[in-house]
Amino acid sequence: MIKSLHAIPSNIAGKVAYIIVSWNNQTLLDECIDSINKQQYTGANKIILVDNASSDNTVEYVGKNHPNVEVIAEKKNYGFAKGNNIGIKKALEDDNIEYIVLLNTDARLESNWTQCLVDSAKIRPMAATMQSVTLDYFDPGIIDSTHIYISKFGQGTQGSWRQPIAYANSVSPQKVFGCNAAAMLITRKFIETQPFRELFDETMFMYLEDVDLAARATVMGWDNFVVPGTKAYHMGSVSSNKKDPSFSIYLSFRNNTGLLIKNLPFKILIKILIRMPRAD
Repeated sequence: MIKSLHAIPSNIAGKVAYIIVSWNNQTLLDECIDSINKQQYTGANKIILVDNASSDNTVEYVGKNHPNVEVIAEKKNYGFAKGNNIGIKKALEDDNIEYIVLLNTDARLESNWTQCLVDSAKIRPMAATMQSVTLDYFDPGIIDSTHIYISKFGQGTQGSWRQPIAYANSVSPQKVFGCNAAAMLITRKFIETQPFRELFDETMFMYLEDVDLAARATVMGWDNFVVPGTKAYHMGSVSSNKKDPSFSIYLSFRNNTGLLIKNLPFKILIKILIRMPRAD
């Protein structure tokens, strides 16, 4: 990553790049992109869609129906981690981009989402990532996530998952372990400061790469926040449901074990590995 660490005046809204990684989800893209186009944000933005070799005419469809979206058409399925890295690298070629928003094809944003999160990020100099309360798309009375964390059993977990929305009505801006990449804002300054060439660990392909990123930010002394005043909506597991379920189980277990080994001190790791079989 380019280490510019530039900053814009506090009274100017930073430019935002929205990254969407798609694999055979063409039918979801209209609503997803529309939720970006309807953002009541005072700054400039660009939308980049990275298509992982979809066979459902995604590239042609987006080019015809969403001319404001820059499409990067890959020739193979690189997964969520590398797909987002490709989009982020392209976005940061624009020196005016201050914030990256990752948005799943099956996620939607309320119209004030970007403004709420950027306003919060601008007053927090060590902000790495941010999310709002994210609700179940099909049942918006139920929470999809308020944050992510590693449980005492060593499992990457979505905070408040399946809790009723009343549970999060009193959420105030607060630090959390990490943010859910289904609908997440990342500051450019964090991306350029973290030590790795690529933001997400591409060996993970998909699943739990956001928990891995949260652990990195925490170790580095950066902050992750949940922000009130707006919401996102997430269907969940739309792409993975198109594959053999054993593929999802394999990746979840493999990646969860890998992120623990990568990020936890040895003494804590041993305690957690003993607990994991009971949780599984």
